[in-house]
Amino acid sequence: MTPDAESRFDLAPDVVLHQWEISPFCGKVRRMLRMKGVAHRVENYNGLRALKVARLSRAGTLPVLDWGAERVADSSAIAAFLEQHQPTPRLYPAGARDAALARTLEDWADEALYAYTLYFRVEYAQARAQAIALLCAGRPAWERAIFAPVYTRRLRSRVDALGLTRRPGAEIEAAFLRLVDDLDTLLRGREWLVGEARSIADIAVAAQLDEMLRTSTLAERIRHRPNVARWLAQQAG
Repeated sequence: MTPDAESRFDLAPDVVLHQWEISPFCGKVRRMLRMKGVAHRVENYNGLRALKVARLSRAGTLPVLDWGAERVADSSAIAAFLEQHQPTPRLYPAGARDAALARTLEDWADEALYAYTLYFRVEYAQARAQAIALLCAGRPAWERAIFAPVYTRRLRSRVDALGLTRRPGAEIEAAFLRLVDDLDTLLRGREWLVGEARSIADIAVAAQLDEMLRTSTLAERIRHRPNVARWLAQQAG
């Protein structure tokens, strides 16, 4: 190893992702880090370790990324930070129009799709049980009895605030699947959502859908859309 290479190695930041594994926003950041080839380690806040999250960010939410001595919260802020510190490959396309479209789809995923992610997780007992099991993985068994009702209550409160629970469940499912149909149309004849390469649009949308595939009963209905299924298959890793 040359002296210059040794210097670059010594200066490489210690990168730590503080996360809840089943958070689609944490999944979004994991995908960004992998895409950019950033070596990192992960700290999970399962079970009652979640109480420590309040010390990591003002909002008391994850993801939070430590980049050496710098700390960044919120997946979109982390995306901007990574784009500055690790410019290639790009998360946002170079062209102004494509970059604007990618940001729009990122926001659509973070807001509209996330509302459905929460709804299906809290309203479907099987999905809720699976989410709780994943969020308590690696923790003492007794923590689950304390964690489960608190998590369920907070999750239901967030879904109630979105107004989704005031509509029939079948109507909400149909509205969500129409969005998946729209996504299938956008992907017809295309490898990526925007431009000719993976971008933040693909990362943000896939992160939401992957959590639905993992913790909802709608997995097969999502995969039934051929363009979406093909696109999701190439998002892995």
